Amino acid sequence: MASSAIAGALLNATFDERGLASLVLLATASVLNVEGDAFALSLNGTSTILSSSLPVPTRTFDAHGQPTYRYSAAGDLTVHVAYSVTDAFVSKQLTVSSARHAHNVTNVTLFAGARLLLDGAAPAESVVARSPAGLRDFALFARWSTTGALITARNPFLTATPHGGGGVTLSYEPMMPVAPAAPFSADRAHIGLHLLTQRKMAPPAQPLDEAEHAAMQRCVRAAIAAPQRASSVKINVGWCENDFQIDISTAAGRAEYKRIIDRAASLGIESILFAPRNSDVSSIGNGTDAWGWEQVLWFGMGERLRMGLWAPGDPLPASLTEMLDYFRLRGVRPVAYVYPILAFLAGTLPGGASPPWVVHGTYSSSDLATKRLGLGPMRSDLASPALQQWLPKTMRRFADQTGAGGFSFDYTYFEQGSPGGRPWRSQYAQWSGWRAILAALQQPKACAGRQCVVDNRQANHAWGPWMWAEGGTYAEPLQSDEQPGSWMFYEADLKTDRLSANRQRETAWSYRVQSFAPAEVVPGFALHQTDRDVSPAQKNVTAGPGCPRGGGTGRCAELSRRRDFDLLGYRYSLLSAVGTGGANLVLNMLPARDEGEFAAFPAEDVAFFRQWLEWADRSRDLVASTRVLPSTSRPAAGSLDGVSLLRQDGSCTGAIFAFSPTATPLNLSLALDASLGCSPPHPSSGVPGLLLLRQIGSSDRSEPAGGWARQLLRAGDALALTVPPTTALALELEPFDGASLVAPLVLGAAAGAASLSADGALSLSRVVGEQGAAAELTVLLPPHGPGAVSRATLNGKVVRFDALPPLDGRPPAVRIRGAWAGERFGRAHEIVAAGGFSGGRWTGTFSVPAAVLEQLAARNRSYDLSYDLDPNSNDEANVPWLAPGRLLIWAKYKPLLNDSFNAAGSIDGTPLLMRKAYNTIAPSRARFIGHWADVTRLIKPGVQQTLALQLPPGLKPQGVHFENVESLLSDEAALLQGTEELPHLRTPRGVEEAT
Repeated sequence: MASSAIAGALLNATFDERGLASLVLLATASVLNVEGDAFALSLNGTSTILSSSLPVPTRTFDAHGQPTYRYSAAGDLTVHVAYSVTDAFVSKQLTVSSARHAHNVTNVTLFAGARLLLDGAAPAESVVARSPAGLRDFALFARWSTTGALITARNPFLTATPHGGGGVTLSYEPMMPVAPAAPFSADRAHIGLHLLTQRKMAPPAQPLDEAEHAAMQRCVRAAIAAPQRASSVKINVGWCENDFQIDISTAAGRAEYKRIIDRAASLGIESILFAPRNSDVSSIGNGTDAWGWEQVLWFGMGERLRMGLWAPGDPLPASLTEMLDYFRLRGVRPVAYVYPILAFLAGTLPGGASPPWVVHGTYSSSDLATKRLGLGPMRSDLASPALQQWLPKTMRRFADQTGAGGFSFDYTYFEQGSPGGRPWRSQYAQWSGWRAILAALQQPKACAGRQCVVDNRQANHAWGPWMWAEGGTYAEPLQSDEQPGSWMFYEADLKTDRLSANRQRETAWSYRVQSFAPAEVVPGFALHQTDRDVSPAQKNVTAGPGCPRGGGTGRCAELSRRRDFDLLGYRYSLLSAVGTGGANLVLNMLPARDEGEFAAFPAEDVAFFRQWLEWADRSRDLVASTRVLPSTSRPAAGSLDGVSLLRQDGSCTGAIFAFSPTATPLNLSLALDASLGCSPPHPSSGVPGLLLLRQIGSSDRSEPAGGWARQLLRAGDALALTVPPTTALALELEPFDGASLVAPLVLGAAAGAASLSADGALSLSRVVGEQGAAAELTVLLPPHGPGAVSRATLNGKVVRFDALPPLDGRPPAVRIRGAWAGERFGRAHEIVAAGGFSGGRWTGTFSVPAAVLEQLAARNRSYDLSYDLDPNSNDEANVPWLAPGRLLIWAKYKPLLNDSFNAAGSIDGTPLLMRKAYNTIAPSRARFIGHWADVTRLIKPGVQQTLALQLPPGLKPQGVHFENVESLLSDEAALLQGTEELPHLRTPRGVEEAT
């Protein structure tokens, strides 16, 4: 049988009489010979079929020349092996058919000892990438000196084994049936070639070459089943506002939920995970799930659906219809909450029978004895073909009737079959069945004529990149329950939104780096889930009727946690989500349920929110290119982290997001070279290749909304800047052409306007910088103006300047140096210890500028919301992210400690109420942040004061900081000709040499 060849964009493939024979990497003409491309099948745990022992198969070609081989095996089996060549890899898929008998496919070996030889040589080494969540293997990477090969298949249950001499075996254990009229299709395998970069992924990632990681990520991206979206997903998760407390059977409940819809619409959010109670149709007493939430599933219709009392197309209650109409009115789509393994329609068939998907079992053998989980043994088997047909069909009909914009799935257990009454299906069979159910929702118009949002929770983080690509819109947002008591932070902070943002970036890093997730499936979790557990102040609050844990706990009290918006933390969290998960913005606790928060939310914050959601939509090409910065690693305590979102054309243009999670400034140094995807223009091109670095966003509320120009760079330079404490920065690199300047451009500070008159008078107005910081302004001059600057004014005052000649393609410029007026008192201002730490006593002195108190007063005016600050009254006084007009101090400890010790303190001898901060509202020893106090009333502006803390001996704090202060800006400057005349100045925030 003659060989055939197929050309791709990056490689060519040749096929012989039994399968793939070779790959040619076009960039180098290197040839990878694939000797013995064979497969093996194990049936019923006993017999094994090896393709190399079968007769030569017949071969056919499709319209594009892609080959399929047909093998006839002993007995009644036929195996088709279909190949397809894409730009960067070859795919291989086995389909097994049986004419007469049913068999259990117990093992599939996709590559059975194939030998890989590159230009005749075996690989120098092979590396297996494994699931970080405890499943099996993801891929095998074979390496030569400059070239690598990838071998993988589309599930996380693989066993990838390298053998001597270049051999490789790739297999998995499906434990799935093949029967007449029910063929078995194995998961596609992929093999590809790539050039190695010789740059390894930074620890704690596996030491893969960057090209190996990119090749696997390219395979996963090619598997994405959902149509490409024109804009980012923007979904509010109602349970993060404790929407289960709202009963929409009442007029008051419907009015309260409409505020959530109104707020979402005002911010540009397009979907809400809608899961309130509805006493008209559901009751906790009818629930069969172990968690107690069945009453809120399927817009409250879930219990009736399971019991066969209602089906999509039947009438809906008026209370629900009113809410669905309001969603349509406001242009927001509700998303339904679904538990897919509940025993749908159990006992509803004639004679009390159940559908074939209903099985008896529980989550583990220990549960059978303890009954710790489950309120009954009946469940739905995700591996059932009947369920794989019924469930997505029912969901699509539900969406058609209700206008649902998607589905959120939880309570999705996969069980390993064994004796004891549990399902016999393997974990893989259930995984594969669930993937098939989700894939049925990926049709372009599956949800009421539009694309579905598919939100997965409950262990979805462990299921691997193929599940996220083929079966969902995005992966589980925090790799755990979002409840703040369910996850641990790595860096203490008084703002809960910043803590959840740090966790979100850690999660995004894990998906992107450890699990090869492309940007299209990485989630961006913004804001926080408000704590739903009871605090001491709520122990006597009467529980609502829908509380899953019964009366008296307060967990579902209808008034609890309505007010919990983190005004000073949310911007950091929103930028974190946009920067690292901008394709899928999962937005949580909004200022909506509480009427005061709803009314007081400032217009500037609505604008900030919309600005960044719209930026994510406009920048879809950049979002798709999101990469971890090469100079950073996994987000961690005391470390700067960030991502690049640069265009893939080598132009070094796009965006960079950088994050400082800690209470001290952190420096970023980033080479604009090949490690970032930057290619400087060739010297012979005559193109200067200049790049303008602009700051386009900051979590600091004092920063100008329009951003400002920082410095001029070119590909090959090192970008260096300082990120202030607990700050997120969004930066933009754009091409710069000095010849196109029509007005002076100010670098180094935000400027309202700049002009240059015909007689050389340079005027800069509304220029601001951080109070007390050094000023370093460079003003680039337009080419068609006076020959030189004769006079310069800054905010109306004459200043001295230095002329800078045009060098290396840069335009002529002037430089103005000096200092911004006022005392320096920045974010997370640290109170420096005045002495030792004898006997646990810590003392420090400080002086708070009057501008700080003025900033707090202005915030209270713009966010006009009254808080109950009596610490013995309710939770508001004891939650450090609420009442943002207070001036707080807090003691930060390293390592993180539990709350088993107390602290006392005083300012100038006046005792302080030192409280314990938690990321939960209900005190949780494992989520202790540090000690804090409200010192607003004790501050004497401009006066040196003394803080004294009494701590247990040996527990010296890592730092003592002020909180709730944003940068203090000044428009007045004491400007001199050179900074050498200002030796007292500290390094300014983000000041760089601009020329």
